[in-house]
Amino acid sequence: MAALSLAACNDGAQEPAPSEPVTQEQIDAQTPNAPSERSIDLLPDGLVIAPPEAGGDGVVLNFGEGEDEVVEALTAVFGGPQFGSNEECGAGPMTFATFDQFVANFQDDRFVGWMVNGPSERASFTGPDGVTLGMSAADLRKLSTYAAFEDSTLGEEFTVGGNEMLVSGLIEDNQVAVLWGGVACNFR
Repeated sequence: MAALSLAACNDGAQEPAPSEPVTQEQIDAQTPNAPSERSIDLLPDGLVIAPPEAGGDGVVLNFGEGEDEVVEALTAVFGGPQFGSNEECGAGPMTFATFDQFVANFQDDRFVGWMVNGPSERASFTGPDGVTLGMSAADLRKLSTYAAFEDSTLGEEFTVGGNEMLVSGLIEDNQVAVLWGGVACNFR
């Protein structure tokens, strides 16, 4: 499974400039009736956005779904994304849609991976076995499917989940700091 570090190798090629950061006012204008925090289950093969507190349906986003559908569903939670791309990812060219602290990864206009690297005011994130951002490293290591990823150049890397369906992450300052699943853009 690929791990994630959105650091790009620089061989002199110009990357497109990222769009301007989205302001809180813009997010609020795009999502005026959005609850302040939606629960998102981070899965090895996609994610599930819980139904809004006010009612409605939850949303299942599986890897392989179209980019437009995924961006629309995530925009309803976070507001509009910033887009970027990297032609040099080990898994091939990738496009990224960044929503707050959540990043959706796309190849050939299909959802192929996700990454979350910090808390969000718009969502709470939970992965396999209940792993969450901010969970202590000691509690993480007690999870039945926890496995250290040896010899990682990304830092203290781990996986959770069962069999071939894994979610990866990094421990920083003795707590879970980053989680990702699916195809990612890493440079080890």
